[in-house]
Amino acid sequence: MSLTVYAEGMGLFHKGSGGKGIAPGDVCLTPPPPPGGPLPVPYVNVCSASDLSKGSRSVLIDGEPTALEDASEVSTSTGNEAGTQGGNVVTHKTKGKAVFSNWSHTVKVEGKGVCRHGDPMGQNCATPPVGIIEPAALVRVAASHGWDGSQPCKNRYKRPKEGKPNAKQRKKIAGKKCWKCKWRNATVPDHQPPLIVAWYLGGCNAVAKFKDWAKSTGATSKGHCRPCSGKQGGTVSRRHGTARVNAFLAKIK
Repeated sequence: MSLTVYAEGMGLFHKGSGGKGIAPGDVCLTPPPPPGGPLPVPYVNVCSASDLSKGSRSVLIDGEPTALEDASEVSTSTGNEAGTQGGNVVTHKTKGKAVFSNWSHTVKVEGKGVCRHGDPMGQNCATPPVGIIEPAALVRVAASHGWDGSQPCKNRYKRPKEGKPNAKQRKKIAGKKCWKCKWRNATVPDHQPPLIVAWYLGGCNAVAKFKDWAKSTGATSKGHCRPCSGKQGGTVSRRHGTARVNAFLAKIK
């Protein structure tokens, strides 16, 4: 079906639009089995508009639901089936879903920005690391506190009460834009690096200093808007252990 409805010159990504997302570089572990493998192989991941789910309900485009901000997803993708099941080296998924990471900020349907052909997507369950960990923050905690991941932790991370954003931290980001989307106003102080990362990099070996850092404005000099903050869920919070955190950071630096 040809595109008939546009937002800022870009056709809306609706279920009947015939659109596709094509993402080369979907690196998955691939047979042969050990000891010769598995080997990391880059595949081309493809998703199709026909697999759109959680689209608009009350407004249809050419009779079909259209993709909306922070709600819709393409339920599956193809192209990496030859890899080991769950073999993506970052997301550990095969044929995973795709989600939009940007949309129109002026044209809305049901109160949400419409997603369009040409807007960026994260495919095979990928969540872009940008906006989750600020590389410069890793340098700061290493230089200021010596937290560089060289000393393993004996104790498992548990969020301290000092990690809850406080009034001073909220005042620090007042009037600033979200450092991920750079469009909405920042309302959620964002610990950089994230608390769990700072803990396993070395905060675990200096608990009092870690708590002082967590409640300081220096730890949250930037902020997220509520939607971008919500998108972080699970990206680093389940990566317990110094070795796992170091391995994760190595992939995004």
